[in-house]
Amino acid sequence: MLLAAAVFLLDRNGALAYQVQPGDTLWAISRRTGISIADLAARNHIRNPDRIYAGQQLDVTPPAPAPPAEPDRAAARALLVNAARQHGVDPALVLAVAYWESGWNQSEVSPAGAVGLMQVTPGTARWAGPALLHRPVDVHRADDNAALGAALLRRYLDEFHDEKLALAAYYQGEMAVRRHGIYPSSHRYIDGILALRDRVRAGKL
Repeated sequence: MLLAAAVFLLDRNGALAYQVQPGDTLWAISRRTGISIADLAARNHIRNPDRIYAGQQLDVTPPAPAPPAEPDRAAARALLVNAARQHGVDPALVLAVAYWESGWNQSEVSPAGAVGLMQVTPGTARWAGPALLHRPVDVHRADDNAALGAALLRRYLDEFHDEKLALAAYYQGEMAVRRHGIYPSSHRYIDGILALRDRVRAGKL
């Protein structure tokens, strides 16, 4: 339910104001604007929330949305390094893949449904968890996601004995690499990750 448009005003600073009407209560205004009673009282210097009067103008500017949470880079880095070591993969390579894929952000979800730090799809997780980690995994959990991404890289490195082919398998799929080699469209991905790996090794990332 919205307040009547006729009682909304813009002040000189561009803030949205509401002119209190007869019968209004701060509780009702709070319900209608989505601004808490405490916030309305504080921003309008109202000492007694039970006492407002007709004609009074209240600042009802919607609160600014909270900025998206930044990933905890130190924690993400430690998680990825641990997963890499557990699966015998160069930690710099795992960090580079995760940085390219998600910026080390577990909350990242691609349009194709790939999830998290290592951008693992639920479909891949269904077979790769039991096959590589010997258990079901939840790619929405950062530890499972990192572990499965590192395990997939280990599998592809063992199969192809070549970093570029392993990265191509991670990007375009294992069967596609077996049948067609590296797609032309995969070279930017591979070169970008290897450049990031070198930055990690040099302490620049």
